[in-house]
Amino acid sequence: MSDFWLQYGDEMLPVIGDFPRVGDYLPSFMLVDDHKRDVALESFANAPKLILTLLSVDEDEHAGLFLLRETRRFTERWPHLKLIVITVDSPSSLARARQEHGLPQVALLSTLRGRDFHKRYGVLIAEFPLSGYTAPALLLADGDNVVYYAERLINTRDFFDFDTVNTLLQDAEQKALEAEREAEESRLILEAERERGTERLIEKVKQIQPAPPDGREPN
Repeated sequence: MSDFWLQYGDEMLPVIGDFPRVGDYLPSFMLVDDHKRDVALESFANAPKLILTLLSVDEDEHAGLFLLRETRRFTERWPHLKLIVITVDSPSSLARARQEHGLPQVALLSTLRGRDFHKRYGVLIAEFPLSGYTAPALLLADGDNVVYYAERLINTRDFFDFDTVNTLLQDAEQKALEAEREAEESRLILEAERERGTERLIEKVKQIQPAPPDGREPN
């Protein structure tokens, strides 16, 4: 029994699987890119990432190409963020979409050889007319694959809450800057302490009186 439903036109379709929650680690996957090469989640290690699942790049209105364009427009504000788009489309269809629409710096992946992805990511639509499709969803994760934002659309005509995603990215950027400042301050303090220690050692050496050559105590 599904606890999540997707509205597609007048249809309410069940979506099944274990959708990742905030704080979870992204499940591993092995998918196929638009050049028919196997691509694992580990291929994007250490990079903050935005995973977008769509019905199809051939859908213009219903959680398809238009939603991809909106997401791509958002990620242009965050060039360090890797956009990973996953659909049931064949690698050839993804290659055609890239050729027709550009999509630079976007990873286009097919579930052709990774059908377990649907359930592992909680995006498997389970009833006609979209049975087997990937439901529209958005996941924001850091370089360690920890989820910071997770959203599934309840209607294929809806849009994702990019304002919240933007706020999370701004907060993460601010924390990273603060961590860099703290690290730099710690480095400067350590260097200053090292210099003071060196100066004290030099002073002690200067205060030591060398013994006379004949070994007698100095007057």
